Amino acid sequence: MNNLLSNLKDPLVGLPMLTPFDEKDKVDYPSAVYNVEKWNKTKADIFIIGTASGEELYLSEDEKVNLVSTISGSLEKGKVVCAGIDNPSISETLRLAENYEKSGAKLLRIRYPRNESTLREYFKEVLKFSPLPVLLMHQGEPLNFGVAPKPVSSPQMLGEIASMDNVFGYVTEHDMRFESTVRKHVPSDKRFWICNGSMILLGTLIGCNGTTTAFSNIWPDAMKKLLKLGMEGKYNEAKQLQDQVKEIDNLMLPFLATGIKYCLELMGYKGMVARKPRTILPDEIKLKIKNKLIEAKLI
Repeated sequence: MNNLLSNLKDPLVGLPMLTPFDEKDKVDYPSAVYNVEKWNKTKADIFIIGTASGEELYLSEDEKVNLVSTISGSLEKGKVVCAGIDNPSISETLRLAENYEKSGAKLLRIRYPRNESTLREYFKEVLKFSPLPVLLMHQGEPLNFGVAPKPVSSPQMLGEIASMDNVFGYVTEHDMRFESTVRKHVPSDKRFWICNGSMILLGTLIGCNGTTTAFSNIWPDAMKKLLKLGMEGKYNEAKQLQDQVKEIDNLMLPFLATGIKYCLELMGYKGMVARKPRTILPDEIKLKIKNKLIEAKLI
């Protein structure tokens, strides 16, 4: 496995990076560099480009490749770039993987395709020929934040794929009962990550040792602390922090990128406007978010 990845120590925090845009609705690369310089000072380990919270469906392939290149040249030592792929075609997935690897990515985040009958064939080829290790993401409905959709496949099949060579790890969906069974089929030498900031402690209860969640953009240090406390069984000590995270998460997440970006704008990040068309964030929600960020001493 890539040496940079081998040097990463659990628990790991993946930051599915928000994409900054300018007043002309173009990707704002200078603001991306500015934002990464702020995130460099946090405990985020892996920066994921091309995610649901990063408005991946609103981005062109060239924009994603350019972001990977921009961010990979801006990270501090010990932090790595991961590129997100969501494509059911084997050949297209591998073509994208090669482009991202050339642009500086050290890891790929690939969603399980939503066609159960093709999963084994798809991953046998993709994992065999991918130039980079793969973080598998069980995310049946990428824009359905915070709610558990129908699983993509059985726990046995998800675990079988996670057991293959060239897999870095597996990211859960939101159904903890289901994912606790998946955990039994994922080898201990593969990462097993929780998908939601409000569920960090629940994730550690079923064996999670890392996370990639929209909330990592806002408070990656809290994600790291919650993971450590949960993995050590210090749930009472962690409960207040988990409640703080959940209160902010519940306010912002229904508004997708608009909600997350409002938090980051208040925290001094640049380019924090969603790409058109945008979800509208009501003024009363803005006030509640601001008050919660003040309580958390984030602003």
